[in-house]
Amino acid sequence: MLRRSLACSALVLFLANPVLADNSEFVAELGKDAAKAADSSLVGRYEGAFIVGQTKKAFDELTLADGPAVGEEYEDGKKFTSTMTAQGKVTRTLYVAPQGRSSLEVFGNYVDDLKSKGFTPVFECAKDACGPSFKLLTYRWDDKQTLVVSEGADTIRTMASQAMFDSVIDPRYALLKSGEAGSETYVAVFAAQNQGGSYGDMSEALQDRVGVLLQIVEPKARETKIVTLSADEIGADMANTGRVVLYGIYFDFDKSVIKPESQDQLEQMKTYLESNPDVKVYVTGHTDTQGGLDYNMKLSGARAIAVTKALAKAGVEGSRMTPKAVGPLAPLASNDDDAGRAKNRRVELVKQ
Repeated sequence: MLRRSLACSALVLFLANPVLADNSEFVAELGKDAAKAADSSLVGRYEGAFIVGQTKKAFDELTLADGPAVGEEYEDGKKFTSTMTAQGKVTRTLYVAPQGRSSLEVFGNYVDDLKSKGFTPVFECAKDACGPSFKLLTYRWDDKQTLVVSEGADTIRTMASQAMFDSVIDPRYALLKSGEAGSETYVAVFAAQNQGGSYGDMSEALQDRVGVLLQIVEPKARETKIVTLSADEIGADMANTGRVVLYGIYFDFDKSVIKPESQDQLEQMKTYLESNPDVKVYVTGHTDTQGGLDYNMKLSGARAIAVTKALAKAGVEGSRMTPKAVGPLAPLASNDDDAGRAKNRRVELVKQ
């Protein structure tokens, strides 16, 4: 009778609690670290927390808020009143704390730990003082510059990253720094308690749990890896294969403005075209698969146009060049890792 009563009680509890009934897979996923993720040596994790997602870049730049936000979430003009940009080794880690903890407690532990290690506050805010759109500008599911999804994350793990901060209370933020001028290390801590949300079972699994976004920029010199093909090398490839792959044309992330370090490659492209006045080319832009197809086609087309305009401005007859968007449709490597994606982001000249 005891065994039967226990089974009946368990069934009643299971049916009466939809979180237990429907969310076990999601809760289990939140109870383990993302693959290949690890805590920073600069600051550990809150006790009982797990890493939902993590991204690392050996050298990149990160723009961080150092002032409150203005504008409502629904307004087009919402923005941070002040930001700063730092370059170096960038690590972004998304944590979820155990249930029964407040934003104040979790956030305070991170900030106190950093202060004990010599970090000094640059800016700090809490709740309404951060501004009504602060959370949305800091982390948003459809803004891949803010989203933290580990490389190779499966559907459930990706959903956990997207659902974090979807609907929150008690947001808190601090930007701290340490080190001498010119070689500072910056750490930004954003914490808020998940409350509600539009991700169904995943939002239920996150209910009342504090999410923490930890962003770190450590000083590191940029490695010089610009590969510039000479006019002769361009000519050889064009003669042998009818196309040449160029990695010496650089753009900022998600933009089509050519960066100054691309000038040497543009000069060599101009020299080749001037030396071969009868050659007409397609200037093709290529991307990796991150982002939607329509987005990448638009971006690659804009970059191809930018290169064509730069060459025309340098003196190459515009009628000899036709910009074309290829986007992610002609990869040279797998898009499953950073190395492959970097190989796929390129500009090509293709003989017409």
